[in-house]
Amino acid sequence: MAMSLIAEPLVTTFLRSFLILLFAGAALSKLRRTEEFFGVVRNFRILPERLARPVAAALPFVELATAAGLAVPAVAPYAAGTASGLLIVFGLAIGANVVRGRTAIDCGCFRDGLKQPLSWRLVGRNAVLALAAGGLAAALPLARPAAPVELAVGVAAAGLAMLLYFSASLLGGLSAGARRAPSLTSKG
Repeated sequence: MAMSLIAEPLVTTFLRSFLILLFAGAALSKLRRTEEFFGVVRNFRILPERLARPVAAALPFVELATAAGLAVPAVAPYAAGTASGLLIVFGLAIGANVVRGRTAIDCGCFRDGLKQPLSWRLVGRNAVLALAAGGLAAALPLARPAAPVELAVGVAAAGLAMLLYFSASLLGGLSAGARRAPSLTSKG
């Protein structure tokens, strides 16, 4: 039942479009701030020091390739599987740092002013996105091509969902920053 719902052309179009926007947006923001992103990768303290720069340099291009692959029907199932794998790796890296108590560092998801401290909420978000991408990878071979209306509605819905996603991320980053900032009314 769930697979037949995910295999609906409107749903597959929505998920593909949302993941394209997510991965392309993340990649482009990292490419605009390469040194800052290198610092984020290094700060995660997951990789050996010598691998942090190459991984930080390559990751935005892997994300761009994933987004491009999602746009090409012949390779979209593989790109969706790659997206799921990347989201799992990102979630594991975030979770490892949360377990170590390193929650004040930035997740590095988007470099354009959306600094988000690490939390279990981010791990959960990545898990949900990874499940959606994995479901999409399994559903795409079963789905019929989208009709023009399904295509238009799916893309528009993904654009709206991405706007809501960015807004929620921005608000989460603002509230986290407010909790870390010293109070204006405190005596010091």
